[in-house]
Amino acid sequence: MEKVIVLGIGNRLMMDDGIGIYLVEELMKDESVQNIQYIIGESDIDYCIQQIEHATFVIIIDCTIIGGQPGDVTIHSLDNLVVSRSFDFSIHNLHLFQVLYQLRNQIKGFLIGVEPYKISFNFGLSRVIENKRNKIEEKVKEVIKQLIN
Repeated sequence: MEKVIVLGIGNRLMMDDGIGIYLVEELMKDESVQNIQYIIGESDIDYCIQQIEHATFVIIIDCTIIGGQPGDVTIHSLDNLVVSRSFDFSIHNLHLFQVLYQLRNQIKGFLIGVEPYKISFNFGLSRVIENKRNKIEEKVKEVIKQLIN
C-alpha cells in the first residue's frame, strides 16, 4: 500500500493563507480512512520536506491565487509542476515545490488549492471563507477520496 500524506501548509497569521492548516485539522478527525497520514506543515518548509521525503503519494492543501472566486477548490497534479530554469538552487533557498520537482520521479500527488478572499496580517479566516468553510471541507474530502481510490 502506498504511503499517502496529506500536508496542510499556510500561515494562520495571514488570514485565508492558513486554510490548508484548518482543513487538515478537520480531516484529522475523520478516522474512517486508514491509509492516510495527515501532517500540518504550516510555513515550515524544511519540516514539510522531511515529512514527504519517503512518501509515494502526497496531497498538499494550500491557499492558491489563480483568479477564481473566493472558496473555489482546484486540483493540480504535481506532475505538471514547472520550475523556472533560472532558479538558483542552494540549501538556503529551497522551496517545497522545487524539491517536489526534483523528486518528481518518486513522489506523485496533487495540490488542492483554495482561492482566498483576503490575505493580510490577522489571525483566523476571513468572514467570506469562514462562511464557506463547511462547503470547502466537504469538497476537499470528496476530492481526496477520488484521488486515493
